[in-house]
Amino acid sequence: MTRSRGFWNLIANRYSRQAIADPATYQAKLAQTRALMHPDMDVLEFGCGTGSTALLHAPYVKQITGIDYAPKMIAIANDKVGPDSNAAFHTSTLDDWAAADASYDMILGLNILHLLPDHRGAIAIAQRLLKPGGYLVTSTACLGDMGGIVKHLLPVGSALRILPYVACFSQADLETDLQSAGFTVLQSQRPAPQQGVFHISQKPRQA
Repeated sequence: MTRSRGFWNLIANRYSRQAIADPATYQAKLAQTRALMHPDMDVLEFGCGTGSTALLHAPYVKQITGIDYAPKMIAIANDKVGPDSNAAFHTSTLDDWAAADASYDMILGLNILHLLPDHRGAIAIAQRLLKPGGYLVTSTACLGDMGGIVKHLLPVGSALRILPYVACFSQADLETDLQSAGFTVLQSQRPAPQQGVFHISQKPRQA
């Protein structure tokens, strides 16, 4: 974890300036997420990076909170927050985030689950923090389904300590993990074979 935090701190400034690789797909994901949002909604984004996506969603909800374990990412995010913003950013892991059960209407985990040593644990925490009927929205690189050198290069780079930790699991594995945690997978979308999988999952309205 410490090595990965150092990596993300090191690249934070460059990351904040990086252009969206596929703007059309990104906008489509924003629209699909916003279709579920309402003005009374409390939202948490874990692994929020420099806060760009959270700030784009902020006008559609009551409050959005972003957490990331890289302090430099959060510093950049906080620099973007205006005085009347309903967005707040904090340095924290999801494991350490102090929030009561059933605190949120929606939780976002975008491009983060494959970077966690225990993605199943993160899914379980999200399930606990969501209100009944709440949504978990994720976008995840499922390396287990990717062909060519990408599938092997990233885990090797992680093992050699060149890159941060990267897990290798398939879309089917992830959907099994979501369902095992009690979620219903409402939407599963992969725009292209080498892109991440966009999931919208829902916590049951009643136990």
